[in-house]
Amino acid sequence: MLNNIDFGVGSIVYNEFHIDFDKKLDEQEDSLTEDLLQVEYPNNYLIDLGWYPECSSKGNFVLNVIYNYNWEKPVLKKVVVCNPKLICDALLEAIQLVERLIK
Repeated sequence: MLNNIDFGVGSIVYNEFHIDFDKKLDEQEDSLTEDLLQVEYPNNYLIDLGWYPECSSKGNFVLNVIYNYNWEKPVLKKVVVCNPKLICDALLEAIQLVERLIK
């Protein structure tokens, strides 16, 4: 799924996104972690995607845009249900936001 996303000037520094949308979530709870994807951008911006609560099929994806490593005040925070299109849409929104902010 992530192969189709253009992260622009961002660099993927962590990618453990191994969710199989053809399987039930409770069959892959070990893959549902808080640390799924991190993309670093210039000027201290970061896109982070994780699953909360970790290792529970009853959770959701959480996407954050972080500036200057301030995790307490994300620039953007989105809770996204387990749907590949919605996850891609949220990532594209975050990428566009960061690309505007770093110009």
